[in-house]
Amino acid sequence: MGKEKLKRSLGFWDILMFGVGGIVGAGIYAIIGQAAGLSGNMLWASFAIAALVALLTGLSYAEFVSRFPDAGGSFEYIKQGMNEKTALIMAFFIAFTGIVAPAAIAISFAEYLSRLVEIPNWISVITIVVAMALFNIIGSKVSSYFNKFATIVTLLGLGLVIGFCIPDWSSVSYFKMGENGFNGILAGAALIFFSYVGFEDLVKLAEETKDAKKVLPKGVLLSGIIVFLLYVMIAISAISTFSAEQLSQKDGPLAAIIESQWSTIGGTIIVIVALFATSKTILSNILGTSRVLYDVARDSDIIWLKKFTTLNGMGEKTPNYAIVAVAVMTIIFGLIGNLKVVASISNIFVFCLFGMVNIALLRFRNKNKVLDEKGIFKIPLNINNIPIPTVIALVTILILFTFNIYNLFQGTA
Repeated sequence: MGKEKLKRSLGFWDILMFGVGGIVGAGIYAIIGQAAGLSGNMLWASFAIAALVALLTGLSYAEFVSRFPDAGGSFEYIKQGMNEKTALIMAFFIAFTGIVAPAAIAISFAEYLSRLVEIPNWISVITIVVAMALFNIIGSKVSSYFNKFATIVTLLGLGLVIGFCIPDWSSVSYFKMGENGFNGILAGAALIFFSYVGFEDLVKLAEETKDAKKVLPKGVLLSGIIVFLLYVMIAISAISTFSAEQLSQKDGPLAAIIESQWSTIGGTIIVIVALFATSKTILSNILGTSRVLYDVARDSDIIWLKKFTTLNGMGEKTPNYAIVAVAVMTIIFGLIGNLKVVASISNIFVFCLFGMVNIALLRFRNKNKVLDEKGIFKIPLNINNIPIPTVIALVTILILFTFNIYNLFQGTA
């Protein structure tokens, strides 16, 4: 009996919007203030380092999804590069990557919402996660409509921030490090890194994407480049408006920037934009993680997992039990309430997952020396079929992982 397939309803623009939207909402709106406290005026460098390290792993995702367009994402890649037992063990990390990351974003959503209405953060966390789970249950195409709309709103909001701040560019020294020097820049990059879990969520849409072997590699890499440019411009804008120390103390830092540049009306507009930005990231994370849980259950012989293979829904079939399970776990982590701690916990899983994807690709290349299939994306710069960018990705991930542990202990101190 063959695998039951999800409906292919997503095109290139859907994928690009999911990619950009899944990354932007997390990195800019959720964590920029805390990162500024670590990296000082060189906040832009932290964003650039995180983006470049993530893009190196993005190359591995692009090659794997081109070869194996499967809803399992990293689970499938690790299985192909290593073995199924290792993939099942890593499924734990894959699932928690897509659970803890949206939990951190839900905390950020609650902080922004509190600028508009007085409501306990725990209620906001539960409400937004449940709402985004319901969008997922309706179907990936409807989720895509919401995601595209929210992504456009998000990008317009970021454009507003950049537009108001450009006149102040060059008003400060952008090469002035924080009190922790270069270590602070790397610590900031490590903290920011969790936003790039969007790559993982994106490739999990492979079975719902038309011509996935060509569309998804382009979507992964282009969305990473777009976000990289946006991050650097926003970081420069933020430091041009507030000192790094001031920025680190702001609740809803981008709203505070616009309030100082424009008025409280502008601040309110950005708060609304931030609510869309963070909500769509939660949407993407729940969507992607439910797909990997569905795929693991589908491939596994573990009986209790089989419930997660159930496909039903309103018009478009979706793995509803998997969606509900992911949403419940996301709420549990979201109720921790400390953004820096939850983001750093998320990063443990993100770094382990990205590291294993790179190792899996190296193993896959080593086992398959001749890989020149037509129409397949292949990472450039190879020596004896070993992709040099993938080796660099592994080394840099290990470095940032060390700084992430530092952030975690600082956050709980």
